Amino acid sequence: MACSSGRVTIQLVDEEAGVGAGGLQLFRGQSYEAIRAACLDSGILFRDPYFPAGPDALGYDQLGPDSEKAKDVKWMRPHEFCAEPKFIYEDMSRTDVCQGSLGNCWFLAAAASLTLYPRLLRRVVPPGQDFQHGYAGVFHFQLWQFGRWVDVVVDDRLPVREGKLMFVRSEQRNEFWAPLLEKAYAKLHGSYEVMRGGHMNEAFVDFTGGVGEVLYLRQNSVGLFSALRHALAKESLVGATALSDRGEYRTEEGLVKGHAYSVTGTHKVFLGFTKVRLLRLRNPWGRVEWTGAWSDSCPRWDALPTECRDALLVKKEDGEFWMELRDFLLHFDTVQICSLSPEVLGPRPEGGGWHVHTFQGRWVRGFNSGGSQPSAETFWTNPQFRLTLLEPDEEEDEDEEGPWGGWGASGAWGPARGGRTPKCTVLLSLTQRNRRRLRAKGLTYLTVGFHVFQIPEELLGLWDSPRSRALLPRLLRADRSPLSARRDVSRRCRLRPGHYLVVPSTAHAGDEADFTLRVFSERRHTAVEIDDVISADLQALQGPYLPLELDLEQLFKELAGEEEELNASQLQALLSIALEPARVHTPGEIGLRTCEQLLQCFGHGQSLALHHFQRLWGHLLEWQAIFHKFDEDASGTMNSFELRLALNAAGFHLNNQLTQALTSRYRDSRLRVDFERFVSCVAQLTCIFCHCSQHLDGGEGVICLTHRQWMEAATFS
Repeated sequence: MACSSGRVTIQLVDEEAGVGAGGLQLFRGQSYEAIRAACLDSGILFRDPYFPAGPDALGYDQLGPDSEKAKDVKWMRPHEFCAEPKFIYEDMSRTDVCQGSLGNCWFLAAAASLTLYPRLLRRVVPPGQDFQHGYAGVFHFQLWQFGRWVDVVVDDRLPVREGKLMFVRSEQRNEFWAPLLEKAYAKLHGSYEVMRGGHMNEAFVDFTGGVGEVLYLRQNSVGLFSALRHALAKESLVGATALSDRGEYRTEEGLVKGHAYSVTGTHKVFLGFTKVRLLRLRNPWGRVEWTGAWSDSCPRWDALPTECRDALLVKKEDGEFWMELRDFLLHFDTVQICSLSPEVLGPRPEGGGWHVHTFQGRWVRGFNSGGSQPSAETFWTNPQFRLTLLEPDEEEDEDEEGPWGGWGASGAWGPARGGRTPKCTVLLSLTQRNRRRLRAKGLTYLTVGFHVFQIPEELLGLWDSPRSRALLPRLLRADRSPLSARRDVSRRCRLRPGHYLVVPSTAHAGDEADFTLRVFSERRHTAVEIDDVISADLQALQGPYLPLELDLEQLFKELAGEEEELNASQLQALLSIALEPARVHTPGEIGLRTCEQLLQCFGHGQSLALHHFQRLWGHLLEWQAIFHKFDEDASGTMNSFELRLALNAAGFHLNNQLTQALTSRYRDSRLRVDFERFVSCVAQLTCIFCHCSQHLDGGEGVICLTHRQWMEAATFS
């Protein structure tokens, strides 16, 4: 194996270029149209093999097969317990979503808010579905999942107990779009029970692909009413949670503490010369309403003009009620807003939308799960993303209702900063992927967050050098999100134009999870993952072409015999002698499988001639020296961080995804890499880069591979 000189860079390209991340993905590969056509053709009703009606679909603990709540449950299609079922009765409204016995008020409050905007609702609940024309027992819904829309197919067998739906129902008892949407969400995450407990923003984001932000309320939140009105006008989904220190319970005034409510409207009314700000809220139970000021039976309504009163007041036990802003601030502690784009708390940028970058990543124990403390050495092993902000925002007027201009530095609803220093608005959103479905295995959402560090201009020139990681602890923190055990952690930052490093992390080193990081800015920005370039110094990969010591050359000839070439077992025998611990201080021996790999990389494929072995031996001695340099504790193994440094010293610059894959492949059960595994890893990379260099003019330049092609080449057995 021979390499050209120079440097080869491998550029990864998207296999689906032109399709876009927004393309619809079929969950489990199930096509609604194909299933419906096949069922109609055969005259049968659809039975979903991927989410079969039965105990496992209900849950694993409180709804597990042996639980009291799962007894006497029947799975029935709507026409089996309802005379004239409708998918949609007249139209979809917030009163269609009434909570059942499942503790998923967060999901249902979000669904009720969704009904306020028919355009959004039609995306989640595709039109053209019913129980009459072309009915085949199959329905479908579309939900946003970590960067793309997913189409989820369900059959219409629903859990029924004593003739009634167990879970969500509509006020119109013969309407079923909401129970079927709930079933689609349960299928997506594994069971109904995993939906127990959550935050509205999680469902808000899944219904819109938007970005959720949390407002932590204070009694004097001037400008909050204006922000909520603006959010609802922008078709943002809005919810609120009532203060509680002991779970859900009902107060004398009809509020359910520790419970999620939809915020569905705002209105200003005048009592004489006094302006009153009212918020309309809805309890997803479809009942239990506020009984204080401005409730349905409050006499204050009588002081309003008849036309105004008739337009606002609905005296009905439907879970919906009006509340004055000051009472709202007394009883609620957070407001959750999900924007279709992050424009809800600021004017729409000129030219249309926001600029967006999306990254998919993973924290892996022993590799890049470094915890949340910048003072710890492991922190700087976390995934890192470089953000460049060059264009400041337009100057804006002060808020019309007071000094509360937007997101402050604390992440709460806070005062606008003074001064005229140019700033760039950037919204960072960190999402834990696929975590809810792991609840059945006893896992919950991790506590996660992110730091933002400023990169000084004088360090930029050194950033891509081997010294770059040594520079990280010198960076000054510009902002940070709160650490939160929510799926989505978002933060709106106001930063000066310049270069920044975004470091998402788990609260505790060693925690593992998949994540999605999204970056939004009003003005154009650039964002890249650090170490996203994959390259190798081909001169370093050549290795020293060393003449063999006489006894080693003689040993080679004895083992090779008349063929004058070694097979894998002969190479293993040679190396077991040549790499004796007393000779090169390397514990263990090279296994047969690794020897077969070395023949593939350095020989003819099945055998190894003497000149091939000379090159291989030079590599082995160099790799042995690198191994001992980074095996700092002389344990005979390296940890994942040491492996990364050793690969850099061997001439490779690898991106995070590949380093993670190699680490997972070559480490043992103790998360350590021994010398044989290191040899196998480096030999594989050397072979790949040398092969790529032969396709370049002069052996230097860029090779384009898809992510799949590169990962298959770099990690094959």
